[in-house]
Amino acid sequence: MKPFVDTVAFIVHRDGRILVEKRKSTKETDPGKIAIPGGHVEDGESLEQACARELKEELGLECNEFRFITKFLHYTGVEDQMIHFYSCEGWRGEAASMEAEDVIWVSLEDIGLLDFDVDRKATAEYIRKQWLKERNDSIG
Repeated sequence: MKPFVDTVAFIVHRDGRILVEKRKSTKETDPGKIAIPGGHVEDGESLEQACARELKEELGLECNEFRFITKFLHYTGVEDQMIHFYSCEGWRGEAASMEAEDVIWVSLEDIGLLDFDVDRKATAEYIRKQWLKERNDSIG
C-alpha cells in the first residue's frame, strides 16, 4: 500500500499569468511534468507554514498571505497526496527555479498546459474566486 501524504501547492499570480514549474526528469513523483509548484508538509508544520517554506525553497519567493483555494487527491506511482492549494497574495522576490528544471509564467487562458487535472481544476477555482472577489469589491 502506498503512503498517504499531505502536500501544499501555491498559485503565484501576476498580470494575468501564473507561475508553474517543469519538474526535473529525475524526480521520483511526476518527473518532467508541468505543474503548480509545491511540496510535502513536514511533521509539526501547519499548511501555511509548509507553503511559506516550500515557496522559499522552490522559487526563492516570500508571501504576505496565503489564501486557501481548494484541495484534491492526487495519485502518483509512489504515494497518494492530498494537495492543499493556496494563492500567494502579496509575494516578493525574483522567481527562480531552485528545485525544478524550469519555471514558466503561463497565461490564465493557457491552463490547459498544466499536466494534471487537479492543477487545472484548482486554477479554475482560483480564477472563479478572484472573479467573485473583484465583483464584490466593485459592488461595494
